[in-house]
Amino acid sequence: MEITRGYTAELDLNNSQRTLPHQCAGTARWAWNWGLARRIEEYKEAGKSSNAMEQHRQLNALKKCFETWMKPIRVSSGA
Repeated sequence: MEITRGYTAELDLNNSQRTLPHQCAGTARWAWNWGLARRIEEYKEAGKSSNAMEQHRQLNALKKCFETWMKPIRVSSGA
């Protein structure tokens, strides 16, 4: 019989350290939705969409416009 065990851990973050995971999740969510919208738009226009590498290039070019909020903030270690 196989037994599967799971473990949980809790992080004790201060207020400034809580900001970074929220910002990273928000940026990832925005990038996913942007990529999905681009693919849908390209498919409607040309009948095919760009591959993942082309989308990475497009997103990297777009990052320069949104540099202020796409860059992660520096968080002190709190030590």
